[in-house]
Amino acid sequence: MSARIVAAAFVLVTLPASRLGAQTVRVATWGSYEGVTGSQNWTTAGAQVTFAPPQGHAAWVAGELTGRFGAQDGTARVGGVLHPIPRWWITVEAGTAARPEFMPKNSWEADATALVARRASLGLSYRRWNYVVGPVDFVIPHFALETQSIAWDLRVFVSRNPSRRTDAAFYVRAAAPLVRRAGWLISAGAGRESYLVGVAPSQQVRSLQTLTGAAGVRVNAGKGVTIRMEVSVVRSRPVLSRRGLTLGAERRL
Repeated sequence: MSARIVAAAFVLVTLPASRLGAQTVRVATWGSYEGVTGSQNWTTAGAQVTFAPPQGHAAWVAGELTGRFGAQDGTARVGGVLHPIPRWWITVEAGTAARPEFMPKNSWEADATALVARRASLGLSYRRWNYVVGPVDFVIPHFALETQSIAWDLRVFVSRNPSRRTDAAFYVRAAAPLVRRAGWLISAGAGRESYLVGVAPSQQVRSLQTLTGAAGVRVNAGKGVTIRMEVSVVRSRPVLSRRGLTLGAERRL
């Protein structure tokens, strides 16, 4: 199922806009490669198709192919955004895995975000990842602020894993224009996070101390196409330190 979604999204990116009529559609594709210390390297390829009517609502379907620990899995997600009143957004998403050797068997997330000022929003998410070895629950408060030059996004991840340990980490991201058709983005994070390590039957959720940094560029290539490139470094103790490159493309149709 995920492979079909990825293939269909790549076809949509290359179609002329006139072939899709007046629909409001956004297609995003991405791929990443991470070199992992002491383990097989991680790879990801995915795509998402989003339908957004003018009222501010949206719905999407996404698929992703992932390789980790010498195994591969495919996942699929569906979700949507409701915009019931001008200052509020409610987001829901659910996903499932084809062969959950290292991915959650299923997952779901709900988020409520409110505009608290003209250029500032505050929200709270709840996420559950149901692994074979047990669930990991996340509570994610987040705050976004847009100034005249830089857009800021701050997120705090509080997770509870099957070992009954509570972890916490934060991420902050900044993005701004660079030239007329390009912009830069940087992000940083630190804390303890719950990661699934290994594949069945020896897999386990472990609490890892992480320090993360990333930087990238976003380029408007014309004809509604935006291209993104990002490099990242994650120092993780005691395992899974990695360095990665992510490439993505998005088109509005």
